[in-house]
Amino acid sequence: MTQPRTKKTEVADLVKYFSEIMPNDFAQVLAFGIRELIEAELSYRLGADRYERSDERTNSRNGYRRRKKPLKTALGAINVSVPKLRRGSFYPSILERYSRVDKALISIICEAYYAGVPTRKMSQVFEDLGLGNIDRSLVSRCAAKIDDEIEKWRNRQLDSCYAYIWVDAIYTKIRIDDAVRSTAVLVAIGVSEDGYRDVLGFHLGNRESYHNWKDFFQSLKARGLERSELWISDEHDGLIKAIEECFPGQLRQRCIVHWMRNAMSKVSKSDLQWLLPRIKDLVKSSTRESFAAAWSELIKAAEARNKDKLLGRLDSTYHEITAYLNFPPSHWSKIKSTNPIERVNRELRRRERCVRIFPDENSCARMFGAILQDQSEDWISGKRYIVSPMEAIRENQKSPMTLAVKSDGIELCSVGYATSAELNPKVAGSQK
Repeated sequence: MTQPRTKKTEVADLVKYFSEIMPNDFAQVLAFGIRELIEAELSYRLGADRYERSDERTNSRNGYRRRKKPLKTALGAINVSVPKLRRGSFYPSILERYSRVDKALISIICEAYYAGVPTRKMSQVFEDLGLGNIDRSLVSRCAAKIDDEIEKWRNRQLDSCYAYIWVDAIYTKIRIDDAVRSTAVLVAIGVSEDGYRDVLGFHLGNRESYHNWKDFFQSLKARGLERSELWISDEHDGLIKAIEECFPGQLRQRCIVHWMRNAMSKVSKSDLQWLLPRIKDLVKSSTRESFAAAWSELIKAAEARNKDKLLGRLDSTYHEITAYLNFPPSHWSKIKSTNPIERVNRELRRRERCVRIFPDENSCARMFGAILQDQSEDWISGKRYIVSPMEAIRENQKSPMTLAVKSDGIELCSVGYATSAELNPKVAGSQK
């Protein structure tokens, strides 16, 4: 006579399982617990346990299928079998939760990457959490998520007009064709018409050349940029040529701090005793009158010492460093130098030091793009950098500001926007 099938209790199964496994093999204990949770959930959904006859049964089991990838846990990888049904499909909720944890882990890695946490520190954190066995597929998914977001951000539409735009470049090292090469990262930030700062974009080039700057500016134009009331940059020949070609007729301010350093490098150390205080007075001028007085004093001191080369250089660069005088005085501290973008560059440098050498261009673009995108979002959601800049600029253009300070042939006079010829000083004794 056939004996009826008997069902073991869960406690008995658990005791037998613990007695069979190796000591301290907690991964098998965890696997057993996950299987039991899956079976309990399936029985609740079917309305009957395994081998149980019940009028409430809604479906029947139909074997198992092996999960394609092992379940990653802090105790190691666990192989899980998913029950199949005769009608429809079933996927355990516990595996869905693990999937959400996996997504959360990707999100954490991405956020840490945006925040500038070094990769080595993140690896140590995962080791401490028992997740040192993270495979390359997870890293690839993290990289793909970051790349997609950065690409969308880099190709977003720009405003047609900005009040001010600062441009600059920094150099980093990238491994290209089995060689470490110095690569320029071109960056542009701007102040929109409503007064908020934004990172307009960045571009990787083998060097800071005219062609790379032109490609960068053409990409900005393709995204909607048409003009800036004032461009602020250093005195790179390729950069200047690219601005003049891509945005003809628009004003450009040479960074007055770079100009000051360049002027001091052209004289002897003994000359710095009289030159440095006068240049500092010029750079720190807060009014047009004080600028004119400081310029007059500088020219007189150079003439008294027969510094013809210095006089010629001051004459040739005058129109490059005085464009900011035609804008609202309240904006001068921000627009007469590239200091605003230098702060961004310092943050890029800080994060770059953790990497030292990028393995390829994609990793460099991913790193710098993540930092610049995060900075852009902070600026847009933060305080206004300049309140109503376009209104102040238009009001400044309407207000006639005439200044005539004559000292040794120097004369400054402007109404609204002055032309280069009007801003060019007439220096006695200098070569024209």
